[in-house]
Amino acid sequence: MEILNGLTAILGEMWTIVMNVFGGADTISLVLMLVVVVASGLRLHDMSRLVQVTFWSLIVFGLLRLAYSIVKGADPLTLPTTAWTNLKVMSVGDLTVYFLAFAIVIALVHTIRNTVGSQGH
Repeated sequence: MEILNGLTAILGEMWTIVMNVFGGADTISLVLMLVVVVASGLRLHDMSRLVQVTFWSLIVFGLLRLAYSIVKGADPLTLPTTAWTNLKVMSVGDLTVYFLAFAIVIALVHTIRNTVGSQGH
């Protein structure tokens, strides 16, 4: 019973992090996330590469966010330092939520693409 209580507490904390990460995101960030994960899911050829594709998808998302910051008027010379500082203070829970969310959606898009694509064969 204690294990169940522990798992419930962990899931509750993870849900809170999910709501903080994605509930507080601006529309542009959510659209960028969606575009990156859908494109990654469509490009994924084998589920054994899901971890690598998710990792690179997170990097692409980060770079797109930096580009968006420049478009909004941020000083390009200070962005590397600011981005590195923001990454260093990001919690493991936040990184885990981003990674799992990206991996799940990429896997779903990949599965849907393969299911729909195999209907004609």
